[in-house]
Amino acid sequence: MEKDLTELQTLIEAHFEQRKKEEEELIGLKDRIERRRSERAEQQRVRAEKERDRQTRIVEERQRKEDEEAKKRADDEAKKKKVLSNMGANFGGFLAKAEQRRGKRMTGREIKRKTLADRRAPLGIENMREDASLKKKNEGHSTECESFACYNYLFL
Repeated sequence: MEKDLTELQTLIEAHFEQRKKEEEELIGLKDRIERRRSERAEQQRVRAEKERDRQTRIVEERQRKEDEEAKKRADDEAKKKKVLSNMGANFGGFLAKAEQRRGKRMTGREIKRKTLADRRAPLGIENMREDASLKKKNEGHSTECESFACYNYLFL
């Protein structure tokens, strides 16, 4: 009977040791599960934060592009208005021809016409004083003389 008792105690000790090992393993697994859960939650939080940042950047980039496009359109409109206001009655036709011939080489006559057209500016003498208007008249006279001299040189 003692033999049976010692064998029973040995089996009981073995059972408790096995149960202790299983308990430790179970605690380890629970800890691992909890760590993994917290890691996943952290990863999801970081991923959500990155996605919010990306969406914010996309919105900011879109807004910046729209602002640049609006500014470019406004600049183009201002440039068109300026060109149209600076154009004289005959100068507009010259501009259209120059745009068509942009790739071609200009002849001597076209070069001279272009330089004279570039020199020609709107008079704007309505609000000038007398001495300023006389000065403007003299400038126009000298330009006309140069034009006539060029014409005589080319054709005579």
